[in-house]
Amino acid sequence: MWHAYVQALFLALALAGLGFGIGKAAVLLGERAIERRLGTGSLRDLLARRAKMEAGFEARRTQRIADLRKAEGESGEALRRRQSLERRLRDLQNRGDDLLRLIGEEVAGTPCYIAQVANKYVGGGTNQPAQHAFIDSGWARPQTVEVWARTMPVARAEIERRYPPAFGYVVLRIQEAPQASPVAANAAIMTGVAEAGYGDSTLDAALPLAKAS
Repeated sequence: MWHAYVQALFLALALAGLGFGIGKAAVLLGERAIERRLGTGSLRDLLARRAKMEAGFEARRTQRIADLRKAEGESGEALRRRQSLERRLRDLQNRGDDLLRLIGEEVAGTPCYIAQVANKYVGGGTNQPAQHAFIDSGWARPQTVEVWARTMPVARAEIERRYPPAFGYVVLRIQEAPQASPVAANAAIMTGVAEAGYGDSTLDAALPLAKAS
């Protein structure tokens, strides 16, 4: 009787081992079939490559988000700059036909200086001719000059280099323009020049302003 039980146990173990072997073989054959169908050497290699691809996509997504935020900041700055330029344009249009002379280029961080420049050889007094052979008659009254320079002495030097004092040009007044609106500084300078008495009579009253500034 015990002999029959032992044989039955061995038979059950043999059948279990056979079933496990058949299942293992089926799994291996299925894996090989999948590998042949996908054209890859190993399913694990495929999963590893896909994991690397996912990590790369996530890194690119993070970089794109950072680039998008940077672009949004730059577009906002460009919009604010455009609005500032539009305000300046409207202010200039409201000023009429005044000519604005520019020296230098606008650079971020470089201050802007507004100056009033005239020429003492053009309509400056009764003994001087109203017109000059080489200088426009518009210089008989102060002309607005906008200078982009690091400091006020550098701005004055740039003005005098463009408009030499030897040719009769005089800097009546110069001051730094507010960053929001250089036109407001120009209006203040024009008011100061008018209060100083510069007009059709003589240029001598404005010379102390040029020396003081």
